Amino acid sequence: MREPPADSLAWFAGRWDAPGRLTVPLDDRGLNLADGIFETLLWRSDGPVLWSQHWQRLQRGCALLGLAPEPDPGPTQALAAEGFRRLGSPSSQAALRITVSRGPGQRGLALPQPQQPRLWLHLHAVTPCFAPVDVITSRLVRRHGDCASSRCKTLNYTDAVIARREARTAAAEDALLLSSSGHYCCGTAANLWIRQGMDWLTPGLDQGCLPGIMRGQLLRQPHCREHPVSRPMLLAGGGFLLNSIGCRPIRSLDGQLPRHQLSPQEAEQVFKQLLVKMV
Repeated sequence: MREPPADSLAWFAGRWDAPGRLTVPLDDRGLNLADGIFETLLWRSDGPVLWSQHWQRLQRGCALLGLAPEPDPGPTQALAAEGFRRLGSPSSQAALRITVSRGPGQRGLALPQPQQPRLWLHLHAVTPCFAPVDVITSRLVRRHGDCASSRCKTLNYTDAVIARREARTAAAEDALLLSSSGHYCCGTAANLWIRQGMDWLTPGLDQGCLPGIMRGQLLRQPHCREHPVSRPMLLAGGGFLLNSIGCRPIRSLDGQLPRHQLSPQEAEQVFKQLLVKMV
């Protein structure tokens, strides 16, 4: 008898199973030192969304850490496709996370020789989210544009966890992070966009934001460009938080309502216009 579909599934060391049933060895540097990289992308019934861009960013992150990932994305993509079939997502969509750690290592920071990187996959059934979100300005976390790790998705997300907890304590759902220059940078797991007249603006990479894949897609559109974002600008024009799994209009900032707000329908339209299947 066929088992009912699960909402999540993972692969590690040649085995598919529920994420809680798989184990990573305790000597893994990804576990002990956050020494690794990950990518999250949307997988639909017709295949991965913007696979090429995500794989290229994964490669850049690995290069920054001195890791040597598999240069051919084919085997990883085929493995993920198998996982998606096994998952049987009711919504026909899943979030795929690809994680690469440096692998086993001794105590301390010294790099192991030879290195033995480990890769694991995690698929979770999702429905992209377009619901409005209440945000606060984090007082505990700032982003730094001159920090090399801001350009890739390392396993160290402690700052994001702190800021998200800060938001929940303030009865909000997410937090906006300021840059070291005092301008708004991003959300805890999404790029920030605001409206100014006919234009859409997003903070530049010099503010410390991640070069998001969907951000890059939107920057190719007319009237979309990089520009420093201040609090008055956001409250005047409104904005949204964008990542590979959704586009959420900002409903309030520190309890204040922006003068203009996107509807969930408008946010969904923006998101769907950016979804180009790249296999």
